[in-house]
Amino acid sequence: MHTDKPQLYATLTNAAEKSVRHLLVFFVDGSRETQLVQISDGVESLLLTDTEYETREKANTLIQQWVTQENFTRPRDGYAFEPLERTVSLAKRMGFKVVYDARFKSMTWPNPNITGAVDLSSWPGMIPKNGGGYLYALDQMRLHARPTLPPSQEPLVAPTEGKEFAAFILKHKAVLDTVGSYREFILAGDD
Repeated sequence: MHTDKPQLYATLTNAAEKSVRHLLVFFVDGSRETQLVQISDGVESLLLTDTEYETREKANTLIQQWVTQENFTRPRDGYAFEPLERTVSLAKRMGFKVVYDARFKSMTWPNPNITGAVDLSSWPGMIPKNGGGYLYALDQMRLHARPTLPPSQEPLVAPTEGKEFAAFILKHKAVLDTVGSYREFILAGDD
């Protein structure tokens, strides 16, 4: 299977090192010539130019090495959350140019924006409240924004007992809710 658009082949994370790696497959000349590109913590590297079959074989080998030798895993929820700049860079590399954000909808003349379309390069991301932040993740056509807790002096350690654990989770969620909500945005290219 191939398309003319780049494909986000795999995303892996190493929680201990707070590191994220993406593998992308770019179709230069259909299946005859493809490129395997690694983006690791925002830094891009061309790993291979070959046929689609060889490119995917190399990608699978790399994934196995990262899992067995470097303690990388696939994210539990399928998304690897990173700072806005890294996520926007990845999205642009995959050919996306526009994000649809309802906050930017406007019917004001002479420049109405009925769809809320914003150029990805100038999109400010979410605006956190109460000292928190946001991290972002990308799937094949959506951008996800997740609030993060404000910096704290005390370590975040969850109790192991039932009632105490439930109270901890509720408190944690209440603080996250004061930062902002989880949001999803549709992305588009120029076609």
